[in-house]
Amino acid sequence: MQPTPNHYDADDLAVGMTAQFERDIGEADVADFAAGSGDFNPLHVDRTYAEGTNFAGRIVHGAFQIGLASALIGMHLPGRNVLLGSVDARFPGPLHYPARVRVDGQITAWNRQTLGGRLSVTVTELAGDTVTARIGMGFSMHEQVQREQPQPVDAPCAALPDALPVVLVTGASGGIGSQLVRSLSQHYRVVATVNRGRLPDDLAGRDDVQTVPLDFERPGWQDALAETLASDRLFAIVHCAWPGMPRGGLLDVPQDVIQRQLAFGTVHLTELAKLLGRHVADGGGRLIAVGSTAGVRNPTPAAAAYSLGKAALEQTVRLLACELASKRVTVNAVCPGFVPVGMNQQADDRRKKLEAAHTPLGRLCDPDDVAATVRWLLRDESSFVSGQIVALTGARL
Repeated sequence: MQPTPNHYDADDLAVGMTAQFERDIGEADVADFAAGSGDFNPLHVDRTYAEGTNFAGRIVHGAFQIGLASALIGMHLPGRNVLLGSVDARFPGPLHYPARVRVDGQITAWNRQTLGGRLSVTVTELAGDTVTARIGMGFSMHEQVQREQPQPVDAPCAALPDALPVVLVTGASGGIGSQLVRSLSQHYRVVATVNRGRLPDDLAGRDDVQTVPLDFERPGWQDALAETLASDRLFAIVHCAWPGMPRGGLLDVPQDVIQRQLAFGTVHLTELAKLLGRHVADGGGRLIAVGSTAGVRNPTPAAAAYSLGKAALEQTVRLLACELASKRVTVNAVCPGFVPVGMNQQADDRRKKLEAAHTPLGRLCDPDDVAATVRWLLRDESSFVSGQIVALTGARL
């Protein structure tokens, strides 16, 4: 009798869920796999040959270990309703047999709205406590298709959140980022990435806002985000995430601090551009980066690494605009002046009054000003605006 797979519904899944199983691998198992796959490479099946190699013995096929990961995702987590979409694998050490292994899996990404996620799997040889495979598996769930009921042809149907254009907002827990999510969710379905912070209470749990944990400094964030989006078609990415504003001149701050600032304005922005290029709908899209007037326009020696990173962001925007034009994707930067939220939240009244006094319009830039400019850049009326740096200065020179 065939074993029965676990059954998790889409609502049961969450990032961090785990599953594991153990099993023995013997000569008959490898021989059966070779017969089924047609892979009779002597390193796997010929004892005499394998003992004469640098591996000093027969080893289990890498694809066999991928099969173990397939057993975990199909039988244990998520189980019955899963459909495997992609696989990437590394084999840090050989797996000699006979052996007993443990297969561990953890959900590292899950998007309830798109029914897409990612499972990270490790295979460990127990006798030596050695990891022999690390396997990433992108998956989707087919439960929603089974439950759908056809709509009557003549029945009016309200637009569902999934029917709205999808906009990804990075750094959504910050002062500007959260206001962007609040504003854009009125017209778009927003995928909001957060790292150390969280969305404000009025945004958390909304049907039109999907929260996704994302650490740009963790290797593999691109793959995890792509798996979260699954088959979603993106209309736009608004890059608002930034690693703070370190104080000090370039000669004062550590090298890694400068590299982090530059990475957020160049490397991470470029990776987001690649992601958008792969997921953008046929009608084109938008890439908008939130910069600062402290970049090229008015660099700040007291926060030199921050200014350098924001200046690099502006040049990255200009270069990306040329490359993404063939996909009908416009690329622009919105660069506000002093905004009294986020990194400037701790500024005292004297600083705020001083900044307002130096602004000809007589007030500070507000997160709503940034959101309004971003909304305009997302509209059809701005479809010929690309490679531009929109400075929100209030006429301040």
